Amino acid sequence: MRTIGKYPLLGVLGRGGMGAVFKAQVPVVGRIVALKLLRPSELTLGLWGRERVVRAFREEAARLGGLRHENVVGVFDYGEIGDWPYFVMDFYGESLGSIIGETYRVEARSRRLPVPRAAGYAAQLLAGLARLHHAGIVHRDVKPFNLLVTDRDVVKITDLGLSKARGERFDGPTNLKVGSPYYAAPEQEDDPDAADARADLFAAGVTFFRMLTGRLPEPGTDAVDDPAVAAGEVFDGFFAKALAVSPKARFASAREMAEALAACRREWERRLAGVCAGLGEALAAPHTPPGAAHPRRAPVRVGLHQARAAFGLDALWRPAAYWPARLADEGGETLCDPATGLCWLREATPYAVTWQEARAYVEALNAASHGGHADWRLPTVAELVTLLRPEPTGEGYCQPASLTQPVRRVWSADTANYASAYTADVELGYVTRADFCCPVAARAVRAA
Repeated sequence: MRTIGKYPLLGVLGRGGMGAVFKAQVPVVGRIVALKLLRPSELTLGLWGRERVVRAFREEAARLGGLRHENVVGVFDYGEIGDWPYFVMDFYGESLGSIIGETYRVEARSRRLPVPRAAGYAAQLLAGLARLHHAGIVHRDVKPFNLLVTDRDVVKITDLGLSKARGERFDGPTNLKVGSPYYAAPEQEDDPDAADARADLFAAGVTFFRMLTGRLPEPGTDAVDDPAVAAGEVFDGFFAKALAVSPKARFASAREMAEALAACRREWERRLAGVCAGLGEALAAPHTPPGAAHPRRAPVRVGLHQARAAFGLDALWRPAAYWPARLADEGGETLCDPATGLCWLREATPYAVTWQEARAYVEALNAASHGGHADWRLPTVAELVTLLRPEPTGEGYCQPASLTQPVRRVWSADTANYASAYTADVELGYVTRADFCCPVAARAVRAA
């Protein structure tokens, strides 16, 4: 097994022009970490020069290592292998980009998030930016893939490779753009040195808009006019200021922007409460057609490129049709669905676990004949799909959850390869893949 420094490498998490990020393991302790190694491409070296890229990398490590904040990823080790440095961070299995389904075709549609979750992520992003800005650091590359998300839904800002400290000047090539298209503020694209904290707030506004609507804001417009977003007009004034072309017309600070966001969320919740109160008992399960009468129960291994077709998923990994699941309370700890012939444990694991730990959890249930049964197992993707719901719209926000325990991602028994398995996000209604070591909840199922 290859190592970098004292860290055995378990796989590659990503590569870019500046190097690569590896999944690694702390010896003896066994903790899974992310190790970022500087190995710039010839093109990058030609544009920046060796001295500049090494200095920028060290500055990124120092900035992340010197900050202590819940919403900023931390660096806890630094070293060099040969001529190139590396630093070590905590490993997280998701980013906001993977949650919303953004791809390299950034302009393509992505998954929408429920308003409370989108606003919650945006508030955490602003809290992390407030800490960076207090330290005199402008990130300059705020976007969904640079926002990691923990199993407890905590947002962690990462990748300060393009950041600048107060008073720094940009000494890269004069024709080089700093930041990411569609997210970078207009003044930052024109002149990287002109980017101050308000450029980060513009990018935060684009990110929040995308979470709410599943699309990027169009130039010259800032209204949430998507009818799928319930009471979206509540946020129109917020976005008019957040996405203003002139920095002077934007929020003056992350704290001010967070206060405006909180006020919008309170107004949205007030309006929703009135809508839900007027519905009374008119709520019903989704009227979408069911899938197969008997979901597949035997686990399978399906490669990532074949998974959407094999599982009947659309381009954003959502079911082509949702089950109108009606879980009946069997008393005790079990809920059963007569349409699928499946019985679910009411509660999932209280903590997120690895895939191996999820399997051990099921084995322990069977060893103890939990609930009088010894045939509990991890569900297949086909079975998990019966629990999924479409993204809430309008009155859909009033719909009670099928399983009330606040669990988001759940392991399946279906694997993608020797090191990863499929999971389902039961809140957002989509399927994804996760490494076995990622923290995900487990919910046991059995045939009725």
